[in-house]
Amino acid sequence: MNDVWTYTWGAHASHALDFGVTLLCYWLFYANGSWLVECQELRIGWVSSIFLFNLACEIIICNFWHYFNYVSELYQTLVKYGIKHNPTNQYEPQSGEAAMLTSSTGQLEREITFTTLGWLQSAMWQCIFTNLWAKGVLPMYANFFEYPLYSLVLLWLVAYWREIHFYCAHRGMHPWWDRENGLLSGDVGAFLYRHVHSLHHKSYNPGPWSGLSMHPVEHFLYYSCATLPPLFLSVHPLHFLYTKFHADIAPIGGHSGMDEPVAGSDYHYLHHAKFECNYGVPFPVNLDKLFGTWADWETYKKTGELNVNAWSKQQMHDPDDKLTSLLTASKKQMSMNELATHCKPGDYFIALYGQIIDVSNFISKHPGGEKILKANAGKDATQKFESIHAGSGGFDLISKWCPDSIVATLSDWKGPAPPILTARKYPGSLMLWPAVVVFAIAAGFT
Repeated sequence: MNDVWTYTWGAHASHALDFGVTLLCYWLFYANGSWLVECQELRIGWVSSIFLFNLACEIIICNFWHYFNYVSELYQTLVKYGIKHNPTNQYEPQSGEAAMLTSSTGQLEREITFTTLGWLQSAMWQCIFTNLWAKGVLPMYANFFEYPLYSLVLLWLVAYWREIHFYCAHRGMHPWWDRENGLLSGDVGAFLYRHVHSLHHKSYNPGPWSGLSMHPVEHFLYYSCATLPPLFLSVHPLHFLYTKFHADIAPIGGHSGMDEPVAGSDYHYLHHAKFECNYGVPFPVNLDKLFGTWADWETYKKTGELNVNAWSKQQMHDPDDKLTSLLTASKKQMSMNELATHCKPGDYFIALYGQIIDVSNFISKHPGGEKILKANAGKDATQKFESIHAGSGGFDLISKWCPDSIVATLSDWKGPAPPILTARKYPGSLMLWPAVVVFAIAAGFT
């Protein structure tokens, strides 16, 4: 009975917001039919109005979901009761208190930046197809009930098409044979993952802004779910708009990082955490099960096992982001007395901000020479390190020169925690809000 509900109504009811925004957009821009004349030429007024509408949707929906999940007082409850899949706050790992527009890790700014680029590209496609339909270049019909059965069936099929298309486009951007391959090996998927899709996977601990945080090339492939059908079929604008807004809005909840009843896309969270499993969704056909890459979340939660095929297990890997290991404290504890024993050739440890770092393999490559590292081996070198490197990168240098080198934490450390590593800076809301102002002003032109 659950399958009957899902296939007949549930799959559509869960996207009521997407469809609601579709109807609003249609009512604002297409319902009275004037667009068939007005949009025959690309004019700044109507084009800017469409862009402004899309950015308004982004701001309202993404910010609401982010606030509800990460900024409001509800967040601590979600973590306490295990509803958040990964208990670490990806935006503020030390304090656990996220803000609306900025983060100490830089993840939020990155996600807002590329999500905004996604909505802008989505709006661009809407303008292009609106113009092509108005000029009669592509087939379309303006009266939805001119072909009632065709119109309703096509609209009903959008949910099925979206998920099948998503699997194909997404799977194609992961390694086809081995993630170490490249174009010369014929592995287009490995190439696309390395240069395009890996940006999306920087959000290995995702949030609502992660859904459309993609490289523009991936946005192009992703939105082909909306742009391909009108090239081959005569459609009504509602068909295009529903597919487009389904693609815009569905990823917000699907990447919230929360379990039911807040969201429930546990299978996709597992994909972000483990990379080479659960490429699609289990509807309408579980293609991951068919190809042996389906990992059940409940099984993984209980046993820690990923019940996938041998290829998928072999391709699994940790996040490529070098910040990961440094933002996660080692569970092993080491005392000062034990640290003091690690000061012999081939066995050099130092302590920085309570973190024990194995510099044995790095010591010969140290830009400042071996002498100073040997002199501080087996000791807490925090003060000495700060006096030399405070102005040249500070603790960030660890991720650059010796990533994955933290082996333990100092058990009796009373000083400050390691400074939050500075990630690459993205404009985030500094790009979004000016864009809104520009399009708002431009929309006033006719």
